[in-house]
Amino acid sequence: MKKILIALLVVTMASSVMIAGCSNKTDDKNSSSDNSIVSEESSKSSESSTEDSSSSFDSDSSKSESISSDSNEATDGDFVWEDGKYITDLSEEGAKKKEIVIPKKCQMFMMSDFQSGNFGDNDNLESIIFESDDIKDLPSGCFINDINLKKVELPEKLKKISENLFSGCKSLESIEIPSSVTEIEDQAFEDTAIKELKIPESVTSVGETVFRYTKIEKLYLPESLTTISSSFLGDLDDTDTSYKLTVYVKKGSYADEHFEEYQWSGVTKEYY
Repeated sequence: MKKILIALLVVTMASSVMIAGCSNKTDDKNSSSDNSIVSEESSKSSESSTEDSSSSFDSDSSKSESISSDSNEATDGDFVWEDGKYITDLSEEGAKKKEIVIPKKCQMFMMSDFQSGNFGDNDNLESIIFESDDIKDLPSGCFINDINLKKVELPEKLKKISENLFSGCKSLESIEIPSSVTEIEDQAFEDTAIKELKIPESVTSVGETVFRYTKIEKLYLPESLTTISSSFLGDLDDTDTSYKLTVYVKKGSYADEHFEEYQWSGVTKEYY
């Protein structure tokens, strides 16, 4: 009987060992399978990340190329052009030259007022000639402080002499205003060397202190004027007691009838 019981006990223990072994193998297989799944997912995630990064780079590169292709500004000779017909600045090479000719193909000076780049504060520029017939407006202060500018030929269809256009052009002694101009704005010829100026019959308005710090000697005012700032002759350079200015007007014109309003020390009136 004891032998039977011992045999049964041995069989039972053997069975337990076999079951435990099978269980461990199953767990190892499951663990291996789980690790394999995690590894595959990690690999896929890495590939996806690489693809996204590549896609993002391609997209950024595409945007950069698009921005570059959308820009139509280019340097050609003496000028920087927009769309091949609008001047936005003088090129570095152009800024070094004494004489500049604005070609006929130019339709506009595409610059903000008082932000004329190399056109202003240019000590090299002595002469500027406009061949273009299309330019009707020049930005305010376009040639400001071009201290060596002596010769200017303005566009034939220019509508106004803008504010401070030639302010500080200390070497500019004469200029012809086109018959298309209807307005002369504030300080347009301030601190220039202009001695004589004939304003054409097309001009109807003259702004403030147009000739400030000048020693202009002869000024012809047209019959067409309907608005004259009372200070348009204000702050003339009258430090020289011998300095005299003669203003020529048409008898009975607005400039004649309002002469007392803008008369300045040393200024006399004559008819022409």
